[in-house]
Amino acid sequence: MSPNDSPIDNCILDPLPDNIRAAILTYAHESELTANAVIEGALKYFLELDTSLDNEPISTAEDVSLLAILPPILQSQAIQYAEKTQIPTELVIELAIAHLLDPDSVTFDDCQVKVEQTSIARLKQYADAKAVTAA
Repeated sequence: MSPNDSPIDNCILDPLPDNIRAAILTYAHESELTANAVIEGALKYFLELDTSLDNEPISTAEDVSLLAILPPILQSQAIQYAEKTQIPTELVIELAIAHLLDPDSVTFDDCQVKVEQTSIARLKQYADAKAVTAA
């Protein structure tokens, strides 16, 4: 576990397929973010949201669903996207993560996991914007 990981990061990764979990952890390490922040960044990029959105505290450790780890603004955006596209909210998050790992994929099943420098740079940009917002 890296110094940036929290127990929630590890719990949230547990249900993910091994290759997806490994890729998220690699992105977290390379971009110096937590796994949660990588998932948030993937969702912001997928939903084309402003990366400077406020980042409110995440839910408690009792609720470790993918949706529960997101700040409220991302939860509401994911729910809106799910309602608009008539798909489950958890699938929206899966799409976002899969898109980060393989822009041509739709789900974890067809995801050709690869770690790309452009995605690492995008996550670092997200981290920088998050740091500026927090300051």
